[in-house]
Amino acid sequence: MVEANPNPKSEYEDPLYERYRGILDGAEDGKVVTRFPPEPSGFLHIGHMKAAMLNYHYAKMYHGKMILRFDDTNPSNEKDEYTQSIIKDLETMNIVHDQLTYTSDYFPQIIKYME
Repeated sequence: MVEANPNPKSEYEDPLYERYRGILDGAEDGKVVTRFPPEPSGFLHIGHMKAAMLNYHYAKMYHGKMILRFDDTNPSNEKDEYTQSIIKDLETMNIVHDQLTYTSDYFPQIIKYME
């Protein structure tokens, strides 16, 4: 398992990242939160990785956090094998999420909103 960088701020002070600072209009340092929401019904493809990398790097450039939120709303297609594979693939790319959630965690709250 890839461990989180104990000093993430220094990693993103690189001039390469500095070039992209300000690209998110209105973003406040320390307040940017991104979310990568794969559905655990298959393996990641190149489009998923592009989205994950953008979310991860924007969160880190602005000293924010990235949420990995599994969109587990279609149980007939979802498997734990895919969930574990997605986590492993992200770790392979050094994409370390700050928080892991599942859409189903919010079902009680969503039901309350509907009532």
